[in-house]
Amino acid sequence: MKISYIIPVYKVEQYLVKSVTSVLAQTYKNIEVVLVDDGSPDNCPMLCDQIALEDERIKVLHKPNGGLSDARNAGLKIATGDYVVFMDSDDLWIGEDSLDKLVSLIKRYPECNFYGFNCQYYYPNSNTYTKWIQYADELLTPVSGNTAMVSLVKSGTFPMSACLKVIDRQWLIDNKIIFKVGQIAEDIPWFINLLEKTDKCMFVNNYIYAYRQNVAGSITASGGERAFNSVLDIVKNELALIDKRYFTEEAIDALRSFLAYEVSILIATVYGLPKEKQDDARAEIKQLCWLLRYTKNPKVRMVSCVYSVWGFSITERLLRIYNWYRKRK
Repeated sequence: MKISYIIPVYKVEQYLVKSVTSVLAQTYKNIEVVLVDDGSPDNCPMLCDQIALEDERIKVLHKPNGGLSDARNAGLKIATGDYVVFMDSDDLWIGEDSLDKLVSLIKRYPECNFYGFNCQYYYPNSNTYTKWIQYADELLTPVSGNTAMVSLVKSGTFPMSACLKVIDRQWLIDNKIIFKVGQIAEDIPWFINLLEKTDKCMFVNNYIYAYRQNVAGSITASGGERAFNSVLDIVKNELALIDKRYFTEEAIDALRSFLAYEVSILIATVYGLPKEKQDDARAEIKQLCWLLRYTKNPKVRMVSCVYSVWGFSITERLLRIYNWYRKRK
């Protein structure tokens, strides 16, 4: 069984070698590493070529800059593994036997289309790790996409990131599940599509992936107006699609609660827009606040209580304070 790692590369020359090394160090050796140089303007293109000379399992694709989604899609086209893993080029895999454990899981439960694993946040300044919330016990064996949707939303552990899964490559191709080019937060609709199409999936609390924090200029670094508008567009697009999706009614309600969580993020970050655009943005968000009635997600439940008692302005102010505190923590 061959596993393909697809790693988009853009302006990460100080992190790239360590990231790739964490993959090559895996005790499971039947892998390929696809480095997709997304038109990086620094020394990354040359570095990719140098790394590839040191291990025949590495191949490099140089392409014009198209963004993270475009790079991932391009990597998927040339990957040859039975399963694929997406990885960001400034992050790390933790534990040299992590892939071995996942391959054993695949062999034990071959009916799954994808397998989710858990993550940690890595703070290089203090060399410390913080674990993400555990997945619910019911997800530790194969379940339907409907069951996964409801459980993940209810537990507040909705793992949108493409980097937290090992996925059947041919199944991805057959179902035409790709990333929308040019969109920030592209993992959100991608993961919803994953859950909709899957027959069976499962999640394990193996803390394999380490997200490097406070990286400026990487391929995933984004924020401000573009990020805000992208999330707003995603919420609107998903609402337009929601009745056409093949989810149960319970799963659709859970999806609405997840979208309510994204609306909460919009409320918390609207102040970061240019001042002349804030009022129009608030008007658009208010039209989506009906989603706060869907309270399967525990954080949405708290926001909904505040909103129903004190209204939009106070909710925005409190979420803003919470957002400020969370970033300082």
